[in-house]
Amino acid sequence: MAIEFDVSWAPSEHKTVSREPDKTIREVVQSLVVQLNLPEYDPQGRRIVYGLYREHDGERERLQETRTLQSARIQAQTVYIANVAAPWWQSNAAPPAPKPNPPPPTKPLPRRLSSPASCRLKLAPDCTVVVQGDYLELDRAYLSSKLPQAVVLAEKARIFSGFDSRLMHVSRKNHCAIIRQGDHWLLRAYKPTYVNGKLLNNGQTATIQPPGAEVVLGNGGWPITIELFEA
Repeated sequence: MAIEFDVSWAPSEHKTVSREPDKTIREVVQSLVVQLNLPEYDPQGRRIVYGLYREHDGERERLQETRTLQSARIQAQTVYIANVAAPWWQSNAAPPAPKPNPPPPTKPLPRRLSSPASCRLKLAPDCTVVVQGDYLELDRAYLSSKLPQAVVLAEKARIFSGFDSRLMHVSRKNHCAIIRQGDHWLLRAYKPTYVNGKLLNNGQTATIQPPGAEVVLGNGGWPITIELFEA
């Protein structure tokens, strides 16, 4: 069961999020930077290293990156994400500014949905799930839990018979993530993932444009369809 906690990234900015208990602090930080739209570089062009902190004896201590949420006992409490070189709560540090908005387009953009879209995933012909919340990790364990049992058993039978299984090309954990950021949905790939034929890997991110995208998890892996729709 996912763990819910409050994360703060500025004096008056906080949000309730949820993550799986076996996620490491490093993985949580990486996903929060994308979800909260935090800047990845400082004004001098240097990459910002973020850390996750919590209150301890009246001070904020940084959580070890290798610990999991479960081992760190993060549950229904407030944690803080900040630049480790200059945490925003220190007197000489400023809170992270959001990424600047892109310049106005010079040509009309394609029509977008008039309101924030919801997201659903078509995992198989008769298997569609709606993304709940604003963050979902996709991996082999997730697919095995959501696909019809007959489909999973058929893939296992292929492996037993010595044939290739597309499901086995999907990483067991943390293959990619679907993230809602304001009015947009993003896909962040940690392992090879194809979005409309374009390869993403190692944390690369793509914005899912309406009405959706065709995605393949892994080289020759499992195909899914992302659909954006007005709820």
